[in-house]
Amino acid sequence: MKVFSARVIAAVAVLGVVACGGDDTGGLPDGSSGDATSSGDSPFGNGDGKAGDGSGGDGGSCYAPVDMYIMQDRSGSMGNDCNIGDTTNSKWCHAINALSGYFNSISATGNAAAIQFFPLTTHTSALCTTGAGYDVAAAPTPPPAYTTLPTNVFDALLNSTNDNGGGGTPTEAAIRGITKFTAGNRRGGRVTIGILVTDGNPNGCDETLGDLSNLLQAHFTATTLRTYVIGMTGADDNNLEAIAQGGNGPMHPATVGPLTNACGTSTAPCRHWNVGDGNPQAFVAALAAIQQSADGCADGGGTVNPN
Repeated sequence: MKVFSARVIAAVAVLGVVACGGDDTGGLPDGSSGDATSSGDSPFGNGDGKAGDGSGGDGGSCYAPVDMYIMQDRSGSMGNDCNIGDTTNSKWCHAINALSGYFNSISATGNAAAIQFFPLTTHTSALCTTGAGYDVAAAPTPPPAYTTLPTNVFDALLNSTNDNGGGGTPTEAAIRGITKFTAGNRRGGRVTIGILVTDGNPNGCDETLGDLSNLLQAHFTATTLRTYVIGMTGADDNNLEAIAQGGNGPMHPATVGPLTNACGTSTAPCRHWNVGDGNPQAFVAALAAIQQSADGCADGGGTVNPN
């Protein structure tokens, strides 16, 4: 990293994220207790009030790092291309700098990631209902399914990939890819999650919000795996919130650590995450907060995969 590195990594450090629960505050990255309207004692308000595997919560007796499959929007509306370290003022440039910053951050230590982009350059309408291609990571090339963090091995891919210059926003295909990949790549003793990042409303494939939410809900019901939704400028927050309901990511307030508008125009608390134009500090803060909320050793954390 060049220009953004200090700011991006500082944003993660501010959150004080750890790989397994045990934060003395017992709450959100900003030290607050979360949404007072939520049921249970989950700091992110998902209402189950217990660690996903029933064994955690004390932060010292277990270790359940997070494996995340990130599906990054590369539609034409993401704007001009750049390389990591460039200061091009586009959502795409902000996004790749933020992703690199997170992947390289010390606070991500022990977690792991895989990434794909949508739409694929080979996208056809036939992929909408199968998710074929979207269920295969652009990096790493398996095996393994995930790359352990921190690492700079994603940087070459982020530099070589650019916005698609069109192609719509086939959210259905992306979601089907996420659900297939995460269901098929669970590692014992870890928490598996999917993350959808988009700057637009569904455009192409099935655009019905209820149908897209139901795909995620069916995935969660069958696997207990959460899918998180991150929105950038151009996406309708209320539409993303409707989709995120099915992903079952925990509720969070509008202010989470350095994020002060985490729900965008949606009513807080909410499930999706708003990062505006993708300012690296905000984007990394959202990724780090998602990492913390998925912590399988924390109250309300994600389900730990059986060994």
